[in-house]
Amino acid sequence: MSAENIFKIYTKGTKRKFNKFLGMVQKDPYMKYKEISILKEIFKNLQPKKCLEYGCGTSTIYYLNHLPKGADWYSIEHHKGWFDKMQSQNIYDNLHLSHVELEDVEPTTLAEDAYVNYPEQFGQFDFILVDGIRREHCIYKAHELLSENGLLIVHDSNRTEYHDLIKEFPNWMILQDFRKTAGGIGFASKQLDLNKLISIEPHLKLWKTDTAISNFFKFKFFLGKKTKKFAFEKSF
Repeated sequence: MSAENIFKIYTKGTKRKFNKFLGMVQKDPYMKYKEISILKEIFKNLQPKKCLEYGCGTSTIYYLNHLPKGADWYSIEHHKGWFDKMQSQNIYDNLHLSHVELEDVEPTTLAEDAYVNYPEQFGQFDFILVDGIRREHCIYKAHELLSENGLLIVHDSNRTEYHDLIKEFPNWMILQDFRKTAGGIGFASKQLDLNKLISIEPHLKLWKTDTAISNFFKFKFFLGKKTKKFAFEKSF
């Protein structure tokens, strides 16, 4: 599986916006299709048997259908309304949803964070997706919860405050585009060779093209605003 071309992801994105305008139920993850393409390739190559997701959503059931037979997906959610909505759609034996009440006082340390520590009862995971609240604590906790050849994905890694935490893992990549507070993907592992997990060059070309097009049509340059450029960093 390789990266989709720019025309295909724009066509899908336009169709999704049109369907949303018409009030149709959204089944795809709330991610850019170029991000979905990467995750689908990862699931195909990694074949994880045990997955953890901090923050359930439309991605939960969508990615569940891209796992190998016999795999389990654990999802932790703090928002009761959203959890109830996802639970009402859960017809899968291998999807384990957990609602975790938040503390009355925001935890200042990882040890005090009941939400982030909740999954430790399930052991280690081959794949962890961080896409909810308290992401800094989630990344720290992944050092304990991730198997030696497991993969951590941090969505919205355009937010630079996550970068130093991701880089504490031996193997890492950070892929950024034109957005400042959303989007972007961070990859991290203890021992996994990320070069063998994903053919990154086609994705880099797609992201770079998308960033250039998006920045142009936002007219930031003409308005005197600073644009955010495509960026890619890796540990190897």
